[in-house]
Amino acid sequence: MDASFPGLLESAKEELGALSITVMLPRMLAAALIGTVLSLRPWRLVMRRPLPKSDMIQAQVLLCAAAAVITAVIGDSVAKAFGLVGLGGFVRFRSGLKDPRDAAILFLMIGLGMACGHGSLGLAAVGSLFVASLLFVLDLFNREPAPAPRQRLLVSAQADDLVGAEQSLRTALGERNVLVKSCALDFDGRRLELEVEEPVPGSLTAALGRAEGTPLRGLRWTAVSPKGPREELT
Repeated sequence: MDASFPGLLESAKEELGALSITVMLPRMLAAALIGTVLSLRPWRLVMRRPLPKSDMIQAQVLLCAAAAVITAVIGDSVAKAFGLVGLGGFVRFRSGLKDPRDAAILFLMIGLGMACGHGSLGLAAVGSLFVASLLFVLDLFNREPAPAPRQRLLVSAQADDLVGAEQSLRTALGERNVLVKSCALDFDGRRLELEVEEPVPGSLTAALGRAEGTPLRGLRWTAVSPKGPREELT
């Protein structure tokens, strides 16, 4: 072990000396740029479609750069090339990707990053244009399901301190992104009503669960029909 350690240091110094900063920096920047453009898919803004999730964007950029670094380190060594096989296995079996299209895009990022790390910037540019065109066509013909309409509900409760009860309800609803459309306070009957808009089903129930322990009585909520009449939920 002691005899081999100096040899490992010398091998590392030779590898680092062979990787010139002036040579590697353009390759790394090209890999990061390609990963950023392809992961963001800026043409989706023109199509008025949502951009990919931020965690997937970051994963694709980092993976493209990682492939470039690994390829540069491998060089012409066949033995080190087997280390790149583990990167693909990690992406496929350890990342927990639910959409197979995301896994395919990550593998494309690995290929483009390898081209940058090898110094084939022309090949990387042509490959990036091809992949961008392919993703554009897929996004053009991909019909994403329309988001479900937001549910409007009427929340009512009784309390001795209506102002404090309203503030506590607004705080609990705001934590779950439940939008308050209107508010009515009946000081004679010690009753308050809030008309809210639920972004996703179940968010109102989760928000009102946070309001437990507040001085509220008879807390209930009903669905507001688009035609006007209210359909009681609870």
